[in-house]
Amino acid sequence: MINLPGWRTNRKIVVFESDDWGSIRMPSKEIFNLLLQKGIPVDKSKYDSLDCLERHFDLEQLLELLESYKDQKGNSPIFTFNTVMGNPDFDKIKSEEYTAYHHEIFFDSYKRYYQEDLTSLWFYGIDKGLIYPQFHAKEHFNVTMLMRDIVNGNQETKTAFDHGFFGVKTKTSSIYQKSYLAAYYAENLEDLKERVIVLEEGLKLFETIFGFKSETFIACNYLWPKELEFYLNQFGIKGIQGNYTQKCPILSLNGKISLIRNYTGKFNDFNQVYTVRNVKFEPFENQNYDWVSSALKEIEVSFRCKKPAIVTTHRVNYVGGIDPKNAADSKDKLNILLKKILERWPDVEFLSSNELSKTIRNENSHTQ
Repeated sequence: MINLPGWRTNRKIVVFESDDWGSIRMPSKEIFNLLLQKGIPVDKSKYDSLDCLERHFDLEQLLELLESYKDQKGNSPIFTFNTVMGNPDFDKIKSEEYTAYHHEIFFDSYKRYYQEDLTSLWFYGIDKGLIYPQFHAKEHFNVTMLMRDIVNGNQETKTAFDHGFFGVKTKTSSIYQKSYLAAYYAENLEDLKERVIVLEEGLKLFETIFGFKSETFIACNYLWPKELEFYLNQFGIKGIQGNYTQKCPILSLNGKISLIRNYTGKFNDFNQVYTVRNVKFEPFENQNYDWVSSALKEIEVSFRCKKPAIVTTHRVNYVGGIDPKNAADSKDKLNILLKKILERWPDVEFLSSNELSKTIRNENSHTQ
């Protein structure tokens, strides 16, 4: 159904969209076990159980795999790295007794957590056309609400944060939000103003670090108010990645969620184009499931409907800091998937999200 409306093409385009690069999530296996002992049920979420900051080895392994394949034009599969620009400086925040928030750029997080410098590896991947960063968030959580809840005595939130973890699912100060991860959740106009400030700061950081602007955007948890799109356009965002369902908080209803259906090739009032993920490749959810076959079927349906195949495959699949076997198994499955894609569709083209967005926008402008 999600392939029926919208933009069509005879080209066999495959886009890999991978979220959360740069974000800490779970600091370590030791912290995971400690939080469990303290009664925080982090074992209820696969992300909390497996997702962590990428190491040099993780990124190197992924880049080596991508570089080993080429499409008909000589381009390797390219992962759109939807990047989180940094993390809390937990030590500095605690030293000031939570009176102010302090941000740490993700390249510095690598040095703090692993004593590794991944800068040259990121830029190698970019230069070789293996990864292309786009903007996900300044940090992958609602800073204002989390800091407020700690100061107001939410003990579970404080315990998690004291151990370097912000992804806790708990009773927050919001009647609708059950965790802090939806960085763009705004419940009223004042909230929206704060989200816009953080958005602008994050996009400026992105340009400073990578040397180019992000052309597309993907909201944390696929959740953002429609009012944010005006500001995204002001800041240069021309394409909005997403799921087929946008979770949209209604500001006049104190942030109650409304669902909006999007599709690839849909335009908003600011001539920004939506692209919608229509292929799921998430081996971390269940390594015993045949993800290769299911992804190939979804790609086949996409091509039959003359749609690009937009594959969602989160960072958690490819990081092994908590569970090395998960990363190894996911990489093996990706290897098989890439091989079979090229065997079945030798005329396939690998594009990044911003290239796809630009292609659709250019076609639209020619037909107007």
